[in-house]
Amino acid sequence: MIPPFLKPIIAGLTALISCLAITPFVIRLANSKGWVVKPRSDRWHQKPTALMGGIAIFSAYSIALFSLSAAHINWMLYCASSIMFLTGLIDDIWEIKPVIKIVVQIFCSFILIYYGFNFGGGLLSWAGIPLTFIWVMGITNAVNLLDNMDGLAAGISAIVALITGILTYLNGETDLAIPGFAIAGAAIGFLFYNFKPARIFMGDSGSLFLGFSLSYLSIAVQYKMGSSSAVWVLFIPISLMAIPIMDTTLVTIKRILAGRRIDQGGRDHTSHRLVALGLSEKQAVLTLYGISMLWGVLCLLMYKTQVNNLLLCILLVAVSSVIFSVLLSKVKVYNETEETLTYRRLRGKDAGSNLVLRFFLSQKKLIVGVITDILIIYASFLVAKNTLHINVKDDDIILATFICVKISVLYITRLYYRIWRYMEVIEVAAYFMFIFLASAALAGILYVKGKFGIYSPYFFMVDFLLSATGIVFSRLFYRWVNELISRNRSAKKKVIIYGAGDGGYLLIKELLQNHKHELRPVGWIDDDETKHNMYLYGYKIYGGKSHLANICEKLKPDLILISTNAISVKDELEIKELLEEQNIDLGRFNMQLSFS
Repeated sequence: MIPPFLKPIIAGLTALISCLAITPFVIRLANSKGWVVKPRSDRWHQKPTALMGGIAIFSAYSIALFSLSAAHINWMLYCASSIMFLTGLIDDIWEIKPVIKIVVQIFCSFILIYYGFNFGGGLLSWAGIPLTFIWVMGITNAVNLLDNMDGLAAGISAIVALITGILTYLNGETDLAIPGFAIAGAAIGFLFYNFKPARIFMGDSGSLFLGFSLSYLSIAVQYKMGSSSAVWVLFIPISLMAIPIMDTTLVTIKRILAGRRIDQGGRDHTSHRLVALGLSEKQAVLTLYGISMLWGVLCLLMYKTQVNNLLLCILLVAVSSVIFSVLLSKVKVYNETEETLTYRRLRGKDAGSNLVLRFFLSQKKLIVGVITDILIIYASFLVAKNTLHINVKDDDIILATFICVKISVLYITRLYYRIWRYMEVIEVAAYFMFIFLASAALAGILYVKGKFGIYSPYFFMVDFLLSATGIVFSRLFYRWVNELISRNRSAKKKVIIYGAGDGGYLLIKELLQNHKHELRPVGWIDDDETKHNMYLYGYKIYGGKSHLANICEKLKPDLILISTNAISVKDELEIKELLEEQNIDLGRFNMQLSFS
């Protein structure tokens, strides 16, 4: 007799081992039957790869369930998952019409609703029924779209399934934890053959099965938790599926703006954009794994902690995810002429009925900034209030006042028109100064209304520090991610900058910000011995001209750029002769002003 608390773990291990054993047979079967995906211009893989990995995933999942006891199987949910798997399998072999897949998804969604799984866990009343259809179909297709790079869909599915399994396990819902752990085990087992370089793809049979299973598991978590908090009800499923939602939303919006069909294939997903920014395929996939894990950890923390205590942290992660998506949206992945013409058409005066879209495109930076700041101000207010145990009946009106005043001050002082990627220390000081003035104005307003005694000076201090820090963090995070990606991009040539001064500082910023140069800095050279072994802009100053040979041997650059006018012609000739022996190019960065 297996103890109940061990059954989910056994199910996960059984699915893992089963998938590891079954997948090689599926690979051989797919190759012998010709179930192979050949390279295409709108797909990422570069060599023929076996399909039908969904057979291994579903088989391992089924073995894990039946190996325990049929009494633990929810037959209606298992049948619905099986229908999704078979639909995907038929599509992989014969390619069925999209409308048929939609009908099947509607039918399987109805099974969930009939069984009692409504989005919102019963708190949204009748609205939960249409939201369930939207959620199940949306997540099922989102995971299907996420299957666009080696190991991505399988890894994200494993993380989400494992988190849902742990949540239900901690809540004592063993029967619901079993399928969660089983799906996680099967996905991890498949990942051994699907991670780059992939030997097999899961196909629609795997992605539709995983997408549907994850959609009902995320609903089941909120349903079984029985929480009365609307924040919890909405947060759990959305945070669990953060990566599929983020990817699908980004792709949908960008395809509409580029004048493309939403269902059109292409290399425009989140993972592809990360690679376009310079990350390797593995780095791109692991980055998305990390974001998914971060959201999963927040879900686990919320299980044992009140929502209000984590609200600021949750909103900062949410804001960071939005900023991350905005940064990725700027990556050029379509035909430049096509995207530019469509963008101009949508913004132009001839756009006609697209007035809202035109406004969004022309003011998108302002809109994103305002929405981001509203979330941060909201969270800061609640955290400050809860920290100091302030309880006021009409605090919703006070909160609205805080939001209006602070947003107005930021707008009037033109802080919304600053370019985030170039944010400097002086601008950080400006944010703190003007948000402090906004807090002082709010203190005056509450004093006039006779509520200053309730909201103590400590409240205003905590609220100011949280809101100012959060708003500045959102800007600096955007710049940090942009620079981090720039530093890790796989540029064609490595470059050492000679001269760690003002000219070198300007040069390295230009190289990191402008990808068209296709040059990646790896270090500095400077003849000033006081700078040796120090760092400038995150890169080490290795030594001077006397150390040049050893530095080049260590870093193996393709090019050395001189950024200072302090190098004489004689020294430059000596450097050039030395570099020619090592087949390294020499260049010079000149910045001149001319007046006519």
